Amino acid sequence: AGTRAAFALLLALAGVQTVDSQSVGASWAGVNSFFLHAIPNNGTASEPGLQAVYLDRMKAAGLKVLRIFISATPADYKKSGSHAVKDLETDHVGAPYDDTILGMIDDLMVQTHSRGIKLDIAMHDRYALGCWSVDAYVTTYNLPNGCCKCDTTINQPSAFYVDPSIQQAFDNRLTHILNHPNPHFQNRSWSQLSEAILSFAPENEAQGHLNSIDWGWWCRRAQIIKKHVGTSGILVSTGGSIDMPTGLWPQLYFCPELDIVDLHTYSVDAAYIEQQMRIAATWAVHQGKRLRLQEFGVQSDDWSKSQALGPIMIGMNQMGVPFTPWELVKPANNKDFEFWTSRTTPTNGFMWTDLSKGAAAALTVAAPFSWPEIVSSGPGTPKGDWLFCTINAECANGCCSAEQSTSDGRYKCTPGGTQCTGNLLSSGTLCTGDSDCANSCCSKQYSSRHVCTDGGTPSQCGNAVHGNGQ
Repeated sequence: AGTRAAFALLLALAGVQTVDSQSVGASWAGVNSFFLHAIPNNGTASEPGLQAVYLDRMKAAGLKVLRIFISATPADYKKSGSHAVKDLETDHVGAPYDDTILGMIDDLMVQTHSRGIKLDIAMHDRYALGCWSVDAYVTTYNLPNGCCKCDTTINQPSAFYVDPSIQQAFDNRLTHILNHPNPHFQNRSWSQLSEAILSFAPENEAQGHLNSIDWGWWCRRAQIIKKHVGTSGILVSTGGSIDMPTGLWPQLYFCPELDIVDLHTYSVDAAYIEQQMRIAATWAVHQGKRLRLQEFGVQSDDWSKSQALGPIMIGMNQMGVPFTPWELVKPANNKDFEFWTSRTTPTNGFMWTDLSKGAAAALTVAAPFSWPEIVSSGPGTPKGDWLFCTINAECANGCCSAEQSTSDGRYKCTPGGTQCTGNLLSSGTLCTGDSDCANSCCSKQYSSRHVCTDGGTPSQCGNAVHGNGQ
């Protein structure tokens, strides 16, 4: 212990940040079912409505979070028996808003809260901007329309994200949603319902597939949301990238008002996803953020879904990163992303079994991020020797180190370790600041983006962006 403390002192004097002070907690799992508020719930005590069946099975599987979108969906969407629902700005932008969808979510919120499930709410969908559907922003502001085959060579609605008048209108939408009173919770506004809502994101996959990205957009929208949620305990998140690389932009990790960086991927390469998530986890730890693999899935039959996504869930549990696969819908679709809970045929039900196992495992092992908002996500069991780690506090032996990982260079809970830095990034890896790097230099001296740079000039080493996420 004395040797380790001495090494930590030397690191501090050298400017290398360790992660001993990072808090830990158990992880969790959830699921996407983005229009569940539109699924009927007109059942009886003896025969629950279909929405209740979804939620009862989620509860039984140990899933803690349900992700939904505030966006229009047609009747019987995905052959689910759902009601048609309009967006609150289907016909025009701004007031008067059509609050029908918010009322449906009010009702859903009662059901999820009673089962210990919290909502993760995307307040708009990028793909309603003339991609898979058309909302009032497209028609009002004449945005390029590639609907409804999502032709992104045509659908480049960049103006939505940069035009000041459109952004003011969108901020008004966010404010309206946050101030919406739920009659089932003493008419308290959504912005204060931390017992029922885990997080808000301004939009699902904002700026997805655009040729030009405004990387400060997320932080400016987060400022609006944070102003309303205040100290309620509701978190503010990014709403997801379109793939792993677009989740690795420093502006997302530096924004003070963003609590969670959400990553999405439809790759089925579990090793690649884990490698990219390891970079993101290092960034998040050093910048005080949390991570989720908020969306991942595969278009296939149920058995193939379980074979492709099971290893990804195992990898996320090894890292302590929460995950929410896409998507829970009845009926399952063996040629698309949807899966269901029961084995209606000999080839269905495997994905749900794997998700249930992953959800149970997520609640047991110490992870590098603490989630006090999830009631049953406790401290987790510290990791044993040689298990993969990101921070020292995950390890029962108190040392997350790569000093004895001569074959793979990966950070593990290392018994008797003396170089207990927590996960640091190797030369050439993207970084947010010097604290991410084993060589203590995050620089773009020799590259177009900031990377951990061997022999970097000290004056050119430092943070990749300004501290305000812009």
